[in-house]
Order: sequence, then structure tokens, then C-alpha cells
Amino acid sequence: MMLSTTTLADSPSILQDWIFGGNAASRAAAQSDAMFLAITWFSIISFVIVIGFAAYCVIKYRRKPGVPVQPSPHHHTLLEIIWTVVPSASLLVFFVLGFRGYADKVVAPANAMELKVDAWKWGWKVTYPNGASSPEQKFLSEQVLNDGLVQQTGLQYPIFYVPEDSDVRLRMHSQDVIHSFWIPEFRTKMDVIPNRYTGYGFRTPKLKAGDTVMHQVDVYPDGSPVLAEVSGRDMWIFCAEYCGDEHSRMAATLRVVPREVFEEKVAEWGRPKSPWLLGQTIWKQQCQICHSIDGKPGTGPTWQGIYGTEGAFADGSTHMRDENYIRESILNPNEKVVAGFAPAMPSFQGSLSEEDLEGLIMFIKSPDRDPTTAGEDGDSAGSEG
Repeated sequence: MMLSTTTLADSPSILQDWIFGGNAASRAAAQSDAMFLAITWFSIISFVIVIGFAAYCVIKYRRKPGVPVQPSPHHHTLLEIIWTVVPSASLLVFFVLGFRGYADKVVAPANAMELKVDAWKWGWKVTYPNGASSPEQKFLSEQVLNDGLVQQTGLQYPIFYVPEDSDVRLRMHSQDVIHSFWIPEFRTKMDVIPNRYTGYGFRTPKLKAGDTVMHQVDVYPDGSPVLAEVSGRDMWIFCAEYCGDEHSRMAATLRVVPREVFEEKVAEWGRPKSPWLLGQTIWKQQCQICHSIDGKPGTGPTWQGIYGTEGAFADGSTHMRDENYIRESILNPNEKVVAGFAPAMPSFQGSLSEEDLEGLIMFIKSPDRDPTTAGEDGDSAGSEG
């Protein structure tokens, strides 16, 4: 029994297109589609045969007036062998093909690029082999207006870049509870759990002529992105394991781009940044879903104007919110829980370096602007706005 995964991936059947949308993004995903369709047709044919034969027997051997009842046989060796061996052999074929498909997903090629995936309530972070991570965000809705400007609305989600037509291996770990990393186009969900690594592999698709995305090519002076339509393909990343209040917002984008674009991006992200810019990047990647910097309420307290002020805490105490408090709150967040908020923040002990901590502290002290550039327009360095 052979399943043509290439055909299913490139030219999906009408049934596959109707059920899956014809969007399988890898050979393993196409194999999953093929297995689903094979089992579906096997079930339909088996149903028709069994029910059809049963209906025939009901009509053929129904009780007729004046005909004596025939004794019912209680054993038929050949018939019992047939109805045991034939279904079992069919299921064995599905088992072998299913196991091969599973192995293709969890065992990546030896030369696959390894990405480290970290999960926490409620976000994702991908670290590349050179230690870089993506600072880019995608709005839920992006539309190019007539004047060329891009209108962006809705929530923001991180963008993780991968090169086209390449093998990728994920090594995943959770900082708090069980999450599940799910990219629908790859037809695979894998639990991300604390205290151990899980993962799987996939081969990214080749880009086609119509595959385009709104790609960040520059930054305006005010920090907003300059976007342009370039070759690429975006795929959603979801958490498929309920993990708390903001579970539905725990999403990201996997962006497949030409290799030269990927290499340029990763090299740029790997360059040294000022501590404030590093802190801003970490906030965008890991903190903004809970902590705003403009005073708006969230799952956690806002960072606007907190540095250098007295804070009230759940145990009735008050403490000065200085550098030591910020550091303690990142590494041991349940030690001092802010009044009015639940102790929902995970510890980032071990996942942030000293450099990362210094950057976050500097950003929290002045979230509205980089102190290293202050003074250029007459403002004093470190202004909090």
C-alpha cells in the first residue's frame, strides 16, 4: 500500500482540499493527510461491505411462513479465520505506515538546524544556533493603504524566521506548566513540559510564486517598522494545551523566507545591542503579553513609572521598587506579589543571563526611551517621561 505524499502536498485531491484546505507544508504533513484519507476510505468501504452483507442476509434468510426454522450453526472455522486475519492485516498496514510517519516527525536528519523553543505563560521564544532570537512582532491585522503606509491593528505576536526547503529540529522546554507547540500546516502537536526536553522535526516548504508576506525592511525614526511585500509564507503557531487565563493569546508566527533573507536576519539579531535595546527586545518577546509600558492594566502590573516608587504588596507590606526588587521579581516572582494580582508569573531563573537581566532592569527604569540616546534633544539621560 503506497501513499503518494508528494502528490498530496503539491496537488491535493478534492477531498483533501475540502477537509484540510490543501495546506500541508511538509512531506510528513502530507503523509498525515494521506493516512487520514486512507483510513477514512477504508472505514467507508468496510462499512458498506459489512452493512450491505448484513442487509442481504436479513432479506435472504428472513423467516418465511410455513418454512421450518433451520438450526443455526455455532462455529465456522474458515469464516472466523477470514474475519480475523483480513481486518488485522489491514490494521497492521496502518500501524506500519503510521509509525513511519511518526518517526519522520520526531527523528530529524542529523544535519537539521536546531532551534531552542522556550514556553511560558503566555508566550514563545525561539533561540537560533548563534544565540540570537527574533525581536520582530506581527499584528493580527496588517493592511497596505493607498498612500503606501501600513495600517496595523489588533494584538501583536512574535515572528520566528526559518529558511525555505530546509530541515529544522525543535528542542523545546517549558518554564512553568505543560504547553503544546502546534503548527497546523505541519499536522503535529507536541507537548512542551517543564524539567525535560521534547521536540520534533520538519522540512520547511519551498516558496512558490504567490507566497508573499509583509516583511520588515527598515525602521522609522519613531521605532515603527517599515514593511514591504516580499517572498515568504506565514504559518500560525498555537498552544494546544490549556495553560491559564491568556491561553488563547499564546500564539506566534512561523515565517518561511528565502535562505539569504534568513541568514541576514539572524546575523543582524546576533549583533551586540545596548542594554536598553536588549531589555526592550526581551520585553517584546517574553513580557509584553502581561506587562504594559503605557499604564494599561494587564495580567501583571504595568511597568510605567514603577521604578523608584513604593509598591503595595499582597501581604500588606510596602517596598521600594529599585534594581534589587526588579531582579528579585524576575528570578523569584512569588516572593513579593503586587496587591491586586495573582501569583501567575513563572520564574526566569536560568533562562536569562546576567546581561539579559541588566538590559531588562534598564528598560524597566526607562521604558519610554533609551537613556543612552537621551540628551540629544535637551532631555536629561534617564528621563522617565
